[in-house]
Amino acid sequence: MVRVKHQIVIISIILGLFSGLAISSVNAQVSGIAPTPSEKQREMPPGRGFVPPRMDLSHLTGQRMPLRYVALQAPAQWDWRAQGKVTPVKNQGACGSCYAFASLANLESKLLVDGGGALDLSENNAKECNWHGTSCSGGSYYEMANWFSQKGVVLESCDPYVPSDVSCNSTCPYVKTLLDWRIISGNNIPATTVLQNYIYTNGPVYTTLYAGDGNDPAWSSEFNTYDGSYTLYYDGPYDPNHAVLIVGWDDALVHAGGTGAWIVKNSWGTGWGGTCGYGSEGGYFTIAYESAKIGMWSSYIDDWQDYNEHNEVMYYDEAGNTNSWGAGGSTAWGLCRFVPSSKVFITRVDFWTSDATIDVDVYIYDDFDGSSLGSLLASQLDTSYDEAGYHSIPLDSPPEITAGNDIYAVVRFTNQSYPYPVPLDGAGPSAPGATYVSGTGGSGSWSQMSGYDVAIRIRTAPTLSASVDDMEELSPDSYTLSHNYPNPFNPSTTINYTLQRRAHVNITIYNLLGQRINTIVEEVKAAGEHTTRWDGKDYDGKPVATGIYLYRIKAGDFSESKKMLLLK
Repeated sequence: MVRVKHQIVIISIILGLFSGLAISSVNAQVSGIAPTPSEKQREMPPGRGFVPPRMDLSHLTGQRMPLRYVALQAPAQWDWRAQGKVTPVKNQGACGSCYAFASLANLESKLLVDGGGALDLSENNAKECNWHGTSCSGGSYYEMANWFSQKGVVLESCDPYVPSDVSCNSTCPYVKTLLDWRIISGNNIPATTVLQNYIYTNGPVYTTLYAGDGNDPAWSSEFNTYDGSYTLYYDGPYDPNHAVLIVGWDDALVHAGGTGAWIVKNSWGTGWGGTCGYGSEGGYFTIAYESAKIGMWSSYIDDWQDYNEHNEVMYYDEAGNTNSWGAGGSTAWGLCRFVPSSKVFITRVDFWTSDATIDVDVYIYDDFDGSSLGSLLASQLDTSYDEAGYHSIPLDSPPEITAGNDIYAVVRFTNQSYPYPVPLDGAGPSAPGATYVSGTGGSGSWSQMSGYDVAIRIRTAPTLSASVDDMEELSPDSYTLSHNYPNPFNPSTTINYTLQRRAHVNITIYNLLGQRINTIVEEVKAAGEHTTRWDGKDYDGKPVATGIYLYRIKAGDFSESKKMLLLK
């Protein structure tokens, strides 16, 4: 395995090309490779720039709330600007780079929500340096999530924005790296309440809409000249061509189709649009729920880490996740062979998922002869994800690998329903003999990929002490939420919780109707044991009535609720 370096490669792929009879037999069951939608050719109008990923994501409808959100009840109005979690409006100019602006606006807000600081990140670096080299030709969060996880993001001060195709500046230091990215919807408009709860819980969300072009000159003109004085409404049939950031909503906003609208940050400068109900900065618009197909292709970053120049990510999916493979059901296995060139510890295993997952199991093996695996070095079992996307699992016991020793990262994927669980890269250069797939994971079931690479990665560190984040994530052994004490209580109670790794923690109090009463923790916490208290008061500082209340913690993928009784 040669360390993967950034490169721009144009390669022709014949979909469905495999070698070996095992692949042919699997192909007969379920076509092996997932079907892809036909590519739509269109001229990108100035100032837009969203091009959908060439993957079948029609099963990601966004109509159902994940279980971790079922107790939430979003308010009738919300605006993350009022919480100080939205960075200033920028201007993409005539370049079709909205995808880079909306993606980085999402990451900048996530850093603010998590207490990671106020950073001005470089859209120029994102559009020019990503593997696909999308630049002003348009792209999506898929290309951005791939680049941010392979490498990272840099500061605007090092690579200032140029609204045209320019060369990649590869000299800037990276500052943050993406670890987890979640897809809310594919080419479907999610339910309004679902999207509201994602925004309310996680922060502003990347999304897309139809911002007009030659297909509808009237709407294009209205959107281009919008001044923020009213709420937009459009019920035309055209698909999205522009990426933006939803920062809030207001159920009471009136428009031509009724009431209720999103509050959205655009990337056309502060002279376009208006303030839309908050502050003095222009560049925002309000638009009716589901209008102009807003909500399609919605996603958000869920986790990140500080960039560490001593650590490395090893992978074969240079282009990221461009397709997927199945073996006739919702479970399948993927394998990648890696050969570190120096002594390292494997601290994480990263991968893409094509659906919500019921179970993901990660293994590191020392031996594989093309048929059977042997010498298990590490494992991390029973992880699940409510959303498709990109994920990173820290290993509790990072194995030490000597230089030149080949190791095998294996992931068992069990999707909720989509029958193509194993992520593939079919656009980048393939690595013969390095990646395999299997329907069962058993001896004799593995088949070598040809023309595609399995999109599984490993993160390594030369020493454990060199990776502060990974050291934090090794101790303690699990996440826990303890029962409050005293219980029953009056007037206050104590809640203890334990974090396996650094995470943004939210602890919220609810009544039995599922209504939010108060949020008592909303910040990034280090790994370890923590204590907080609730004084029995609501958001307004008023004592609540006698009764049963729920307290719920969300920390990364961990979520748990418990009951407590207030007696007066």
